[in-house]
Amino acid sequence: MIFEPTLTNIALIVLIAVGIWAVVELALTIRKARVVIDDLTHTLDDTMEQCQPVISKVDGLMDDLQPSIKEVQPLLEKAEATLDECTSSLGHINGVLGDIDSVGDTASAVTDSVKNVAVTAANSVAHAVSRITGKVAADSGAALAESTEAAPHTDEHIASVPPARNDSGYITY
Repeated sequence: MIFEPTLTNIALIVLIAVGIWAVVELALTIRKARVVIDDLTHTLDDTMEQCQPVISKVDGLMDDLQPSIKEVQPLLEKAEATLDECTSSLGHINGVLGDIDSVGDTASAVTDSVKNVAVTAANSVAHAVSRITGKVAADSGAALAESTEAAPHTDEHIASVPPARNDSGYITY
C-alpha cells in the first residue's frame, strides 16, 4: 500500500498525532499523582508507627495506676496535652489530604483540557474537509464529538457549511 498525500490522509495523521499526545499527557499526569499518593501513604504509615508506642505506654500506665484523685489529676493533664498533639497531627494530615484532593482536581482539569483539544481538532478537520469536498463530514469528527460532551457547538458549526455546488471533480477555493 502506497501513501497518498491526500487531505483526508493528512487529516487522519494529524488526528492520530493529537490522540497520541493526549494519551501521553494523561499518562504523565497519572504518574505524577501516583508518586504523590505513594509519598503520602509512606508518611501516614510512619506517623501511625510513631503513635503506636505512645498509645501502648499510655495503655500500660493506665493499667498500672490505682486510681486516686491526687494521682489521676496529673495523668489527665498529660493525656490532655497528648490529645492536643494528636489533634494538631490530625490537622496536618487533613492538610495533606486536601493537597491530594487538589491534585485529583488538577488531573481532572488536565483530562478535560486534553479532551477539549482533541474534540476541537476533530471538529476543525471535519469542517475543513467538508468545505473542501463540499459534503458534510459525518465520520471525521462526529464520533469523537458524540463520545464527549465538551463541544456543544459541533452541530451548529458543521450546519453552517454552505451546501455543495454541483461537483465537477475540481476543488474550488
